[in-house]
Amino acid sequence: MIYTMTISGIIAIGVLIIFFIYMYMDTLYVLTSDKKLKIKSGFFFHKEIYIKSIRKVRPVRHLRASPALSSDRLEICYNRYGRVFVSPTHRSEFIKELKEVNPRIRVEELN
Repeated sequence: MIYTMTISGIIAIGVLIIFFIYMYMDTLYVLTSDKKLKIKSGFFFHKEIYIKSIRKVRPVRHLRASPALSSDRLEICYNRYGRVFVSPTHRSEFIKELKEVNPRIRVEELN
């Protein structure tokens, strides 16, 4: 009985580890040629946002569920009420590329 529970536990932990590795490897943020920000995180989250619709980008720190792999995130506010959290590796370059397409994006500092 203990042997069965141990094997079950090892399998469950293995599945979780594989899932987290998959999510890590399959989370990406791409600026497309048609001026969209494509956000993909595994098979759960896929969103495309017109960069011209982005109003504000600001750094945030929290663990709310989102396609961001870190608690050190950027909140992207778009359209009227839309928002999404991302955690690009090179934040300043990411923001710079967004502002090249849409110079009206407000960039706020961390409070």
